[in-house]
Amino acid sequence: MTIHLRSLFLLWLGAAISIAEIVTGTLVAPLGWQRGLLAILVGHLIGCGLFLLPAAYLSALRQQSAIGVTQSVFGPWGVRLFSLLNALQLLGWTAVMIVNAQVAMNGIAQHLFHYRSTLVMASIVAVLIIVWLLLDHQWLFRINNLVVILLAVGMFLMMGGIMAQGHVHALTGGQLTFGSAVELNVTMALSWLPLIGDYTQKTTQPWRASWVSVCGYFVGSVAMFAIGLFTVVLTGQADFTAVLAQSQWGLVALLVIVFSTVTTTFMDAYSAATNLNNLWHRGHVNLWGVGVTVVGWAIALGVSMAYYQNFLYAIGAVFTPLFAILAVSVFILHRRLAWGWNFAWWLIGTLGYSWLQRLDFIGGTTLLLLVLLSLAVYLTSRFTRLYALD
Repeated sequence: MTIHLRSLFLLWLGAAISIAEIVTGTLVAPLGWQRGLLAILVGHLIGCGLFLLPAAYLSALRQQSAIGVTQSVFGPWGVRLFSLLNALQLLGWTAVMIVNAQVAMNGIAQHLFHYRSTLVMASIVAVLIIVWLLLDHQWLFRINNLVVILLAVGMFLMMGGIMAQGHVHALTGGQLTFGSAVELNVTMALSWLPLIGDYTQKTTQPWRASWVSVCGYFVGSVAMFAIGLFTVVLTGQADFTAVLAQSQWGLVALLVIVFSTVTTTFMDAYSAATNLNNLWHRGHVNLWGVGVTVVGWAIALGVSMAYYQNFLYAIGAVFTPLFAILAVSVFILHRRLAWGWNFAWWLIGTLGYSWLQRLDFIGGTTLLLLVLLSLAVYLTSRFTRLYALD
């Protein structure tokens, strides 16, 4: 399945247009609109420039899936381990996206139609995700491209309405630091790291396909974070759904939330299925994706969003060390350490992430961990034997 560059751009633009990105953007609001916007830009430059772009390019260059490329540095057991971890985080994202969507849909439906049902709203989203997964690829990208364009228009219409009715509020409360805000942005981009290569691996133009994909996500994600930030700053309300429900764009918002969740979550489910297929090599990937969606739907009916921020940080803790070791080995050393060294440094990086968070580095914990772990791997290579990349 070769995806055209325009479709890649719109695919990743659609991935970024989601209620989860907006909700995360609202968390940045305690910084105010100026510092908040700066944190969004800095975080996305780090997340997209240092992580997504090299990861997309490596998969495109080697024509392997995002997790498949780890075999060259971590071996077949590494692929199995990281496939399982990635499938679990993508299953988590599937549930999170369905929860976010049903909560927002119920808030708007209650205001517009005096009706709410967790089961019905979650089921509507899950069924549409399954439809997307089962579509023929040619039709999928035609429909997805059109839907994404309409979603982008709808989002900016809603933002225009919010900006027209609001004025800047003085925000109080919240202890969010600039470094923590940057980290939220980085980890949101980083959550796509273990799957962006699934969509660039079959391109005939590795560098262009990687740039186009990352630019699509960057544009869409910065816009969504900004919408979340300005919603709070201009209305004084942290609940984005409540603001939409009270605006004149309620029905448009309902449709945007439904279909933006679909265009994002079908990618999570499909890539989770790709990782499960790495483990068992049985069945059709799309049918695995349907199974992931059904399980995610079941989890969504009982999951709490109280730990959403911790979920983002957990993704950073697991996948930042993985990418740091992979990037240094492939792009700098052109060889690898012994598998034992690589797994040891990965485990140290994963466990050390939470400790580094206490330092509140202005560029975010992920950037600090990337630099320190890359340096550690490089220095280790000076006194130990190196092996050819598998």
